[in-house]
Formats: sequence, C-alpha cells, structure tokens
Amino acid sequence: MRKILSMSFLMMFICVGIFSCETATESEEDLSKMVQISGQVVNSTTGVPLENVVVIVLDYTPEQAALTNADGQFNFQFEIAQTTAMNLVAFRENFNPDTISVLAVPGRVINDLKFELLSGSAPVLPTGEAASIILAKVSPSAIGVRESGSPEVAEVVFEVQDSLGMPVDIKHKVLVNFYIGSSPGGGAFIHPSNGETNHMGQVKTALFSGDSAGVVQIVAVVNQGGRILQSKPVTVAIHGGLPDATHFSLAVNLLNFPGYNIYGLTNGITAYVGDKYGNPVKPETPVYFTTTGGIIAGSALTDLMGRASVDLMSAAPKPNHPTLGHGFATVTGRTADENRNTIEAYAIVLFSGLPQISVSPNSINVPDKGSQSFSFTVSDQNGNPLAGGTNIRVVVESGSVEAVGNTNITLPDTHSPFWTNFGFTLIDTTPDSLFNHVNVKITTSGPNGNLETNISGIAR
Repeated sequence: MRKILSMSFLMMFICVGIFSCETATESEEDLSKMVQISGQVVNSTTGVPLENVVVIVLDYTPEQAALTNADGQFNFQFEIAQTTAMNLVAFRENFNPDTISVLAVPGRVINDLKFELLSGSAPVLPTGEAASIILAKVSPSAIGVRESGSPEVAEVVFEVQDSLGMPVDIKHKVLVNFYIGSSPGGGAFIHPSNGETNHMGQVKTALFSGDSAGVVQIVAVVNQGGRILQSKPVTVAIHGGLPDATHFSLAVNLLNFPGYNIYGLTNGITAYVGDKYGNPVKPETPVYFTTTGGIIAGSALTDLMGRASVDLMSAAPKPNHPTLGHGFATVTGRTADENRNTIEAYAIVLFSGLPQISVSPNSINVPDKGSQSFSFTVSDQNGNPLAGGTNIRVVVESGSVEAVGNTNITLPDTHSPFWTNFGFTLIDTTPDSLFNHVNVKITTSGPNGNLETNISGIAR
C-alpha cells in the first residue's frame, strides 16, 4: 500500500513539477496566457537563502502557494486572462513577512524577484519620517516598443528614506505616486500609479512601452504632511521594433569612386533601418550585404539611430550592370521584418576607370573677327563620368584667340552621363588679316588619373 501511495505521489510531483500533465499538448494560444513568476527568499541580515518559506500569490483564484527549496528559490506558473496587479507575500516562523507587488501580464516571465526577510528576533531600530526618495533599481534599463521582440516592461523600485538616510520602517510607511515626465508618447504608461512603501521603505511600479522609441522619465512623489518630496527623474530608454520594408534604405558615401582599375579603394555603405512606426529599430539589429562588384563586408549591426555601416572595397570582379553597363555595381542590403520575411534595399555604385578625352572638330580654323565652337568628351574608359573632384580645363597656349564656355570645371560626385559632354568656343581677339598659329590644351586631373590632349590650327 505504501508503494502504491508513493508511486501516486511521484506521479503527482512530476505533474506539478512541469506545471501540468497536459503541458506538452497545450496550444500556443494557451501558452500565451501563462505567466511565470520566480525568485528567491534570503535573510535580510546575512543574505543567506531561506528554505521552507511559504510564498503566496494574492489577488488570484485559486490561491497559489509554494515553498522555497534549499537555495531559497520558488516558482509559479498559472494562467491569467488579462493584465493583473498582484501581491506576493513570503512567510516563515520567527521572521517578519515581506510583500512584493508585481504586474502579471499574459505571456510575461518574471524571474528576478527577491524577498528579504528580517528576523523577528533581530532588533529593529525605529526610523524617522520620510525625507527623500531615491532610485533603488530599474530593470531592465532599456525596453523595446510593442511587438519588438524585446522586453516591453521595466520594473522601477524607489526607496523612501528618513533625514538620516535610513529606509523608513513600516510604521512610517507613505503613499508614493508615480508620474511620467518627458516621453516620446506612443501610449507608454506606468502601472500601478501609486503604492505604499514596505518594511524596507521600498515601493515598485512598472513602465510599459508604447509604439514610439525615445526616453521616458519617471518621477516618484510623496505628500508628507503638506510637504512635497520628489525623486530625481529616472530615465528608461525605449528602443524601436523590428525592421519594416518601407523604412529600409541604403546610401553610399561616394556614388562614383575610381575602383574599376585601382583595387583596394574603399567606399562607405550605410543601411538606414526603421520600424513600422518610423523609429530606429532596436540596436544591434543585423543587416547583411552583398555586391555585384568588388568585395563588401558581409554584415553589420545597427546603432542607436538604426544605422549599419560597412565598407565596399574595389576588387575583382569588375562590375557589369545588365542595364547601365560596365562599371556599375548593385549593392544589396538584407534584413528580416516582424513576420520573418526577408526585406531588401539597393544602391548603385559606379566604379570609374581611366580617363579619356575626345574633341570635335580636332583642328582649329577661326575666321577673322569670328569664332569656332568645339564639343569635347571627358569620361572614363567605359564612357562613364570620372570621380567627383576631377578638374577639367581648356587652356589657350598660343594664338590670338580667347576660349569661352566649359573651360574650368570641377566634377561633382555623380554617375550621370550629363557630366561627360562639354563645349567651348574660340573667339578671334585680333581683327586683322594676319594668320597666327593657335594651340589649345584640354586637361583632366583627379582621382582617376591625369590626361591631356592638344588641338592646333590657325586664326585668320
């Protein structure tokens, strides 16, 4: 009979240990209603874990109770239909009970609760009235916007002290009200909005994120006999959510860099990643990069502003875009949105090559009191514009003519073919019937290299 009872007790223990014999068959919907609460009970004087402490969850039916193990650990798991403020009380003989307030949210895991029981036989020194409020703990210091995959709740614990800096005792407990100072908005709120200090002079509230990233300030206020006590603002950062396709883009440091023939040059590529609310995504969101020309760093993590930057390096293969032609590369950035779908952003980079110059007509014949016009092209070997900062000049080296038009140009950073075609006009500056020899030099100098060409002829 004893063996049968032992086996029954063992089966019951196994079921309790895993919270339910039907856990393995519960649906995801059922699991989403579960709340897990765990923590530790220690001696407030020695810090030693306390065994066989009874921990009870109030404000919940049926009543939940647990005993701490040899490490002072306790654990609860039960279903709730909606967000509920609850109190947990820890009892043990010869110790003063302690109470902790929690905000139970369906699907939430609370695993850092700590009761500190004061021995009933230990002398307790009386404290004075409340004189100041300080921050005892904020955990975590940063949370994420709703549906971001990051923790969405931060617990904030304040401590009320007397004029000697001692936490007020239970006889001098006070009601503490909590307020939000500055906030990015978006529905962030605190709950509960007030609470009484416990035997350690502490009181707790929780900040719930909304849908806007930014910094939230929380202030604790006590009305002590008409005298207002106020804490310094406590700041909690709310980070953005997961990437959103409409808020994902790439930018390049240089649209055009001379990497077609020169290997080892670098060009900065930055991904700008926002969530569906237009806020920067949570820090350290990964972005992956590929390129059709050269070599690019494979990935980077976003910073506080949602930026992820890598270097594109000129190297083989030389790019050849199916539409734009030789020299043009496509850089792609990839990440995943809240639905686990891959989203992409693109940027076009021109790897420009060696300079070349052509001019038409290629000989000079300026009529007396007249002029002659020329068109010329300065481009790289693929007919693309040279890199930004390239200087193009037209200089009359000899002859009684003046050159006007595109005679001194500095190229912008561009891959537009507009910046390959130019023109100038030679004007006779000495109206007479004498012939004079004219020589004009066209030069280009810049990141792609230097080149010059000359045309010559006569002015009448």
